[in-house]
Amino acid sequence: MSEDRRRWEARYTALESRAEPPSAFLMRYADLVRGRVLDVAAGAGRNALFLARRGNTVEAVDIAFAGLRRARGAALAEGLSLLAVQADLESFSLPHNRYDAAINIRYLQRSLFSGLQRAVKPGGVILFETFLIDQQALGHPHNPTFLLHRGELRAGFAGCDIVVYEEGLFEANGAPAYLARMIARRRVAADGD
Repeated sequence: MSEDRRRWEARYTALESRAEPPSAFLMRYADLVRGRVLDVAAGAGRNALFLARRGNTVEAVDIAFAGLRRARGAALAEGLSLLAVQADLESFSLPHNRYDAAINIRYLQRSLFSGLQRAVKPGGVILFETFLIDQQALGHPHNPTFLLHRGELRAGFAGCDIVVYEEGLFEANGAPAYLARMIARRRVAADGD
């Protein structure tokens, strides 16, 4: 088992039973996220369960089995459509043209930018929210590997139509955080392309 997986397994095993609220950004734009939805780095499923409760079919992918077990248990208890997939996103290939929408909340793996764009069907939506480099001034995370530079998210999805884009200091789950937030739509190829 990788050190990364070991760390996340321990975190979700020790997690209190109270559920964290979904991302406020996701809640604000939830009407754009419909159908078959991919949630990468889903953790204990706070966002995946929110979307499943709204009638979506959700596939939640995470490295930690403990978090997914919690999400799947809650989904089963409520009769929700949620498939839990334990996989390391560093080596797991996302399927192509499978989802109507994909979400990536508070996780940064730059190599997933192109994979997310291919995973959604043409016309599909990608909702992305994660920390900016400015977050170092506030605390966790502070490792620049997990922090976006200003404009980096927009540039990483330049092949999509950007529907919403914002960067800055926001109130998130009761605390300030420097975030980049985006909703992008995969372009539909013109006839003959």
